[in-house]
This record gives sequence, structure tokens and C-alpha cells, in this order.
Amino acid sequence: MQGRSLAIILSGVIAIGSYIQYNMLQSNKKLTQNIVNYTSRQMAQNIAQTGVYMGLRQLANNRAWRTGYTNLPLMGGTVTVRVVDTTFSGRTAIGVIASAKVSFGTFADSSDKMHDSIGYSRAYLPKGFIPATVKAAITTNNPVSTLGGLIVDGRDHDMNGNFLSNSGTLGIWTTKTYSQSGNSKTGGTDSATRVDYAPSKPANIMTFKTNQIWPGGYPGSPDSIVGGPSMGFAEGTLKAIAQSGINGSQYTTDPSTLRFPLRGVTYVELASGGSWIGNPLDGSGVLVVHNASKNAILKNFNPSTAVFKGLMIIDDPVHIHNTVIGALIGLSPAPSEGNCIGNGNGSVLFSNEAIATATGQILGSLSGACDANVLAWWE
Repeated sequence: MQGRSLAIILSGVIAIGSYIQYNMLQSNKKLTQNIVNYTSRQMAQNIAQTGVYMGLRQLANNRAWRTGYTNLPLMGGTVTVRVVDTTFSGRTAIGVIASAKVSFGTFADSSDKMHDSIGYSRAYLPKGFIPATVKAAITTNNPVSTLGGLIVDGRDHDMNGNFLSNSGTLGIWTTKTYSQSGNSKTGGTDSATRVDYAPSKPANIMTFKTNQIWPGGYPGSPDSIVGGPSMGFAEGTLKAIAQSGINGSQYTTDPSTLRFPLRGVTYVELASGGSWIGNPLDGSGVLVVHNASKNAILKNFNPSTAVFKGLMIIDDPVHIHNTVIGALIGLSPAPSEGNCIGNGNGSVLFSNEAIATATGQILGSLSGACDANVLAWWE
């Protein structure tokens, strides 16, 4: 009887021990599952964050980049990145939206399937801005004359020069006079009624303004044109960006050394009274032709097939023979040829998109970091 009791007790101890061991194993298994789940969630989140950063890096090099990534293998998972044009807090913006996935099969046995872990992240960049100094397709501090077949159109256009209704500006704004000769035509958008007027001769009086007064005096430098210190452009900023080479920017005192098509900030600093004549003016971004005397000349914008998209800031622009999509601002109060803006078959087509794209590029260039000027970033 005593032996039988002992056997029963031993069986009970073994059963209890087995039960305790089973529960301990299950607890360890559950703990391991929780650790794996947490780790995979963090992996997915880290991959999503990296995807956003990769998108920002691409945009720092090319603000027009919208390709994104689809199921890109990365760090043990995959990431999909979308780049979209949107708004954020009332501002035009570029959204970089990433979703990441880390996949697992079964854990320990086929009955314990692990769920895929998903991570999300998004960030918003300013798309760019239209400087307050852009009063028209052509803004100058001197008398303006148009001849030949020059077309000046302050109506809005997209990056390819296609007309966009009711969102444009004046064709010409000047502190002095405007004369229209030859077969040149000027058009624009009435700032009050938003009515568009196609380029014509004579130009509709709602498409140009003359003898204007600039409060505080007409801006005298490229940096003041893009907003000055209040916008992060202390004197010398555009020149420094050009000298850095970021985003394809170039600085030179000799235009023959420039590489085309132009990109980023192109800053040509000429000697007093110096001229840049007849280069094929293809490219995009912000083009500056300037010196301290405000008498650097850009003459004969050639050829007629060349297209520049963005913002031109030129001391003394003479003879536009190519197509400018964006805007042009002249700085000189005393132009070399009575400011004959054009006497050929060129075009200046105002474009909010082209200007905003150009200024968006330089916003990211201010610090050289791909996450510079991010408006917001969420996990």
C-alpha cells in the first residue's frame, strides 16, 4: 500500500511538473512572439522612415522628381514611396508618403502564424514660392520696349508652356515706360477680375503697368529679389549656392565655361559693363547675371528653339530670342539699349509652376541637407 501511494504521489509530482514546464514553455514562446512582433513592427517603421528620407534625398537633387519607389527591397522588408503634389496648411507642398512591410512565415510551428508588420511615414516639403517681386512676366526698373515678334504673356502656363486660365499676372510691370512696336504682342491676367487677355497689339491696358512706385525702393540685388534675409536669403546666398555646385548649380565669371542645360542656381558675375552674348540658353532653375554696378548684360538669348524654365534675374536683359517659361526681372535703372527686351521671335510665358519649382530647389539648397525646410514629418 505504501509503495502504491508513493507511485501516485510521484505521478502527481511529475504531472504537476510537466504542467508547470508546459506553461513556462508557452510563456517563453509568447514572450518570444511578442519580442518578434515588436521588433518586426519597429523594422517596418524604420524602413518606412528610410523610404521617406530616400524620397527627400531625390527631391533635394531634383524637385520635379515624382517617380517614387514600388516594393523596393530594403533592410529585410519592402517599401513603397509615393511623391505627390498637394497642399499643407494652405501652402502648396510636395508630399512624400511611404508604406513598408516586413513579412514573416510561421513561428515555431504551423499553428502560430506571424502577421506581416506594416509601417507608415510621411513628410511634406514646400513646393516653392512666387517671390513678391515677381509683378509680371517681365518686371523692370527701367523703360521697356518690345519689337519684332516677341510675345510677352502674363497669363499662367504649366511647365510645358500650356495655358492655364485665371491664375496669371501682368505681362509687363515697370517703374518707367513701355513702348510696343513691330509685331510684338503682350497679354496677361487682370489682377482684380482674373480675366485673361491673350497677347495682342496693341496690348490691353489691363495687361501692363507703367510708372509704378516700389515702396522702399526697387530691389537692387538677386537675393533681395527672392525675399532677402526674411526669407533666408541674406546677401550672397544665391552666389554661395551657385558656388557650392548643389543640384547642378554653377558660378562663373566666364559664360563660355557653363555646362548646359542649366540647373539649380546659375550665377554669372560679369565685370562692370560686361556682356554675355549669344549662348544657347537651355535649362531651368534660377539664372542670375549680375554685378555690383547692376550693369551686367545678357544679350541675344539664343536660339529660338532654346527653352529656359524658371526665374531669370538679369541686370540688363537685351533681345530675348528664345522661350522663357517662368518670369524675368531686370535690375538695371539704366539699360544699355533702352531696354529693348526683344526684337525677334522669342517668348516670355509666365508660369507659377516653373517659378515655384525653381524656388523650391533653392529652398532645399540653403542648408544642403535633404530634409531642410520640411514642413512636417509623421510616423
